[in-house]
Amino acid sequence: MEFVIGYVMIAVLMLFMGFSIAHIGIMTLILLGVFVALVGLFFTVCLVFLAASKRVTAVFGFINEEPRFPVAVYKVGGEEIPNLFPCEMIMRKKLYVPDKEIKILRCKLRKVVIDANALITIISGSVIFIPSAVFCVIKIIEFFAEL
Repeated sequence: MEFVIGYVMIAVLMLFMGFSIAHIGIMTLILLGVFVALVGLFFTVCLVFLAASKRVTAVFGFINEEPRFPVAVYKVGGEEIPNLFPCEMIMRKKLYVPDKEIKILRCKLRKVVIDANALITIISGSVIFIPSAVFCVIKIIEFFAEL
């Protein structure tokens, strides 16, 4: 919500400084394109984490409520390791069963694990956002090349 209020304030200031609505629209499209490109970059990094992961057996420990978004913590070989993504809120009771052994991926690059929920998020996000990010970057480059 803060971003929307900030954007509206910047747009109003631009109008007062003499920018046209077309300039504000172009700025909006460029900002959206940069945002999509950053999300695509995020999922590319997640794919690198996925490629650098090894399948291990783990036991769900608990949900850490301290961070801004609750994170599932798994016990792998006596070590407590947090999940890469926040835990699912709606199906929490079905996905995170205490003392149940499951297969997860342990990332070698960072001290995190990737459970089934995170794996689905990475795959679906990569399929959607990486091609979109490439498209947005190409269009932004074409736009600035025409100027």
